Amino acid sequence: MFLSLLPPFRLSLQKAASGRSDLSVLISTLVTVLLLSVGSAQAGFDDRMMRPAEVIANPERSLLVDLIGSDERLLAIGERGRVLISDDLGLSWRQGAVPVSVMLTGIAQADESSFWVVGHDGIVIRSEDRGENWTKVLEGRKIVELVAEYYRALVAEAEADPDYPEFELEELMFRAEEAELAVEDQALPTLLNVAFVDARHGYLLGAYGLLLETRDGGESWTPINEALGNIDGFHLNALTVTDSALYIAGEAGSLFRSLDRGQSWEALPSPYDGSFFGLQPLNQDSLVAYGLRGNAFESRDGGDSWQPLPLPIKRTLTGMAQLENGTQILVGSFGALLVKTAGSEQFIPQPLPLPAPSMAVLPVTEDQVVVVGLAGVQRVVIKPVAAKAAK
Repeated sequence: MFLSLLPPFRLSLQKAASGRSDLSVLISTLVTVLLLSVGSAQAGFDDRMMRPAEVIANPERSLLVDLIGSDERLLAIGERGRVLISDDLGLSWRQGAVPVSVMLTGIAQADESSFWVVGHDGIVIRSEDRGENWTKVLEGRKIVELVAEYYRALVAEAEADPDYPEFELEELMFRAEEAELAVEDQALPTLLNVAFVDARHGYLLGAYGLLLETRDGGESWTPINEALGNIDGFHLNALTVTDSALYIAGEAGSLFRSLDRGQSWEALPSPYDGSFFGLQPLNQDSLVAYGLRGNAFESRDGGDSWQPLPLPIKRTLTGMAQLENGTQILVGSFGALLVKTAGSEQFIPQPLPLPAPSMAVLPVTEDQVVVVGLAGVQRVVIKPVAAKAAK
């Protein structure tokens, strides 16, 4: 696409006025207050980063964009720095103590008690008590400095190598210059997701190809933007961990895989050129990538090939889950909720109690899920549907 031809950080500055990133665009179609993205005004940045999240009545009615479960405890995150906690599988909710009030976009669990959350303005917060209290670990100004240092080192290494290709060196120097400009302009990156492979090994994913890695439990974070070969700086929306591989999905059909726990990465063949918002492992080497306009594809060989899933609607898909009995659930824009019973070949629409745009879904019992989105939290009973045989 045309915008992808612009350098990632320069692009981020040019698009800052509208706050556009893949997930930000999607969410901003739900509510206009989410235009708090890359390149925020300094005063607003300081205010949001220093102001704790306000504790409100009925926080479960807030705009929420992601959730995670650990035993009977659920954590949901969303607007204005809100982290919600439920200890009864989503029947009631309360707020954790969060030191910032920025938009939160992704949550991950590192170990039994440790959780990580990321969001706009490059915010990274951590809880060591299962979500009750949160501390700020990293923010956007530090991230852009880390990225600039990263590119300085790469350029120095390339210049010292007489066999380094001249064209590739020029491209690297160009990206290094853009990173320096981001520091000078105080551009603030948008983090879109976080994932942990184990208690010490994790990743931060962001707009314009931003990718950071830790191998010491989050004590330090290292940019590795160049590891994917994502030269266009496409947004990275999700990272999924399976027993055999790590997978990343992003903008413009971007799909990447690591078979050695992140030591190296390879680009996968993509079945389409639109954005992917998530990846759902099913079993063995089977997983689903889903994204814009009802596009979802299944791979049964670890990402080497993909087959389209026939869906009855063309709505953007933002979340997926699988029940213990094999039933698959997709959620997305305009209140989309699609159910495929184990053994069926078709997804069947099921109405939400409140047909509002949804962002994520999590199983909580054998036949119930929690859905979060514009309407806040909804707990839904998944009804078994006998699908008609495919013609």
